[in-house]
Amino acid sequence: MFKVIGRVLLIFLLVTVAMGAKAKSSFSVLFVNPSVSGEPFWQKVQTITEQTAYQLNIKIDTIYGEGNRHIQLAELKKYLSYRATPDYVILMNYPGGAEATLDLLNKYGINFITLEQTITGPERSSIGMPKGRYKTWLGEVYHDNYDAGWRLAEALVNDTGLAKGDITALIINGHYGSESDVRSQGANDFFAKQKITVHQQVHASWSKEQAYDKTKKLLSRYPNTNLIWTASDLMAMGALTGVKASKLEHSVAIGGFDWLGDAIDLVDNGGMSATIGGHFMMGGWALVTLSDHFHKHPFWLENSSLTFKLGVISRQNLDDYRWIVYSPDWSLIDYKAMSLIGTDKVDYGFNLSQLQRSAEK
Repeated sequence: MFKVIGRVLLIFLLVTVAMGAKAKSSFSVLFVNPSVSGEPFWQKVQTITEQTAYQLNIKIDTIYGEGNRHIQLAELKKYLSYRATPDYVILMNYPGGAEATLDLLNKYGINFITLEQTITGPERSSIGMPKGRYKTWLGEVYHDNYDAGWRLAEALVNDTGLAKGDITALIINGHYGSESDVRSQGANDFFAKQKITVHQQVHASWSKEQAYDKTKKLLSRYPNTNLIWTASDLMAMGALTGVKASKLEHSVAIGGFDWLGDAIDLVDNGGMSATIGGHFMMGGWALVTLSDHFHKHPFWLENSSLTFKLGVISRQNLDDYRWIVYSPDWSLIDYKAMSLIGTDKVDYGFNLSQLQRSAEK
């Protein structure tokens, strides 16, 4: 009997130690979704980030910035005032609100990663680079917006089937002074190199409605336009509706960013020419690096940024990515396998082929 009791106690102790080890390996992250709950692109980012947290045994909370820098800062202040201080924060800086946000995180001494390079000009000079003015700013995770803008422009030009001299374009940006300016610079440089005329460049604040209104006005001014480059799929869809309302007698190649399901469907049925994306993985990828940092990997001690390239979906390669439309199971992706812990790799090499391999399982 005593032997049985002893075995039970031993098993109990082993389970307790194992549970304690698991609890010790877990840590907490606050993910700041800069948009509203349910917004197509950022909801996908959030879902993937939460799936990554589940696999890596990370406690994760989410708050929403509601698409406004003042609201995002207020929600962050509220969370930090009334909740347990997280070990890490993942967020996107809003132009005009970066300094106040980073001051707040600095006050609490929280390690954090920023997504996308959204801050430019004097504001960027003020906040500086990671590990500079803000010592707990581990680094930035972002995609190459310039390259993406260039490649989207190239895909749209190819889809027109026209000689370069016969193409005239419009550019619809998001906000002023944000990552959309880097995207559009890539497009402008491609068009300039190909000697393609850009009639006008406007900003539509990432809004489908604004893109629709501005497209109608621009097409009344430049009715020979046959290419519209936009900085988001939502604005591309607004531009498409504007083209239809304008009743042009020729087709217009339209493209945007984000790989939204509706946009991929529009590429399939001919409404849009291309969409570029894959950056909905950035929250999950950031979380993998934070797990490594928590477990003492030196990547964020030796680096201040992690960049990756986006992928273009066009009619030519649509079949390779059609699965994205049908609500794939993001838990199929092996996020643990992306870790650098226990390997001799010094860089992550995050890429979109990981998605396709996971989808084929």
